[in-house]
Amino acid sequence: MRELMQLSGASQTKIERWQKRGFLPRFLRAYAGGGGSESELSEEIVERARLLADHSRQGTLTMGPISLIATLSEPDVALLREAVIENLAAGRRRLGMDVQADSPQGVARARLGAAERKARRSGRTWNLEDVETGPVREESPFSPELVALFYRDSDEEVDADDLEVAVDGMVELLKENVSRLSGVQIGALPPELEAKIRADARRRLLAAPTFHGQCDLVRSVSEGLLLRACRLVPQVRRLQVAAVHSARLAHALHTGALTADRLGTWHDFAMPVANIQRMQVHPMWTRWGSPVMSAGAVSDSGDGPRIVVCLEEPSLLDELELFVDFLASLIPVHALHRLAFHRPEPGGQTVK
Repeated sequence: MRELMQLSGASQTKIERWQKRGFLPRFLRAYAGGGGSESELSEEIVERARLLADHSRQGTLTMGPISLIATLSEPDVALLREAVIENLAAGRRRLGMDVQADSPQGVARARLGAAERKARRSGRTWNLEDVETGPVREESPFSPELVALFYRDSDEEVDADDLEVAVDGMVELLKENVSRLSGVQIGALPPELEAKIRADARRRLLAAPTFHGQCDLVRSVSEGLLLRACRLVPQVRRLQVAAVHSARLAHALHTGALTADRLGTWHDFAMPVANIQRMQVHPMWTRWGSPVMSAGAVSDSGDGPRIVVCLEEPSLLDELELFVDFLASLIPVHALHRLAFHRPEPGGQTVK
């Protein structure tokens, strides 16, 4: 134990907790007879403990290390399924979806209140889209009604008013995305087009699997598809964050807001300035959405729902693989190499 603590930088309490949860194998033990035994470390245990320690420092273990399990050479698929379900369940707990009340109306009020608090809290996170201006504080684009609708139980009826509010929000988001891509502010849509969009939004919202349906899908989907989604979704998120930081440095250097000597060893992490525009206009950048960073750590709380989306629509994984190649092409190769082998110190930026 002392040797593993020294090699990984993790405390004994953390190591024992990871072993109990199944994320870290227990020590190999040989029994020599006479009541004595001898334990030894394997390279796999040491390497996995180092990875867990890195994830722990970066705040990415709070929702369950989906990407850590998925990237092992021989991942425990049963453990991976439970990690994805835990990620989904944690989102419900944050929204107060497990509350108890005397009546269905009381449950609905409690959940809507929790969703409203969640929407307000989202305004305090860092939005990574505006690479030219840096971190921007803005309100969540998702209404409480939309959030609660996605996290409803299987036996819940969808309130007609909440559904229309959610559809209104989706239409507004569509207008904003089209305006951003075209460079022209979109106001009112043609009545026939808007009616078609609203009908499609209602169909998608009502057809979206409920929490229990999502869990059933995660438990029943093939191992190959699950592994592919669990490896690709966190990879896209991390590359998006790295690309945004690289773009911000490029913009700061280009405008003179920063100088290379102030960036220390990361002075050459900036991408070519021309790549900033390429990144922002890519269709998948808007469709997939930007990651969110809070308190210096990249949040993986949205990986579970996104994995479910990929399990529902496997063809999306092909588009994400192309998106990964595109993002990687924007960042200098030597910067990607250093990111891959950088071990952050406690409190260090996750992107590094």
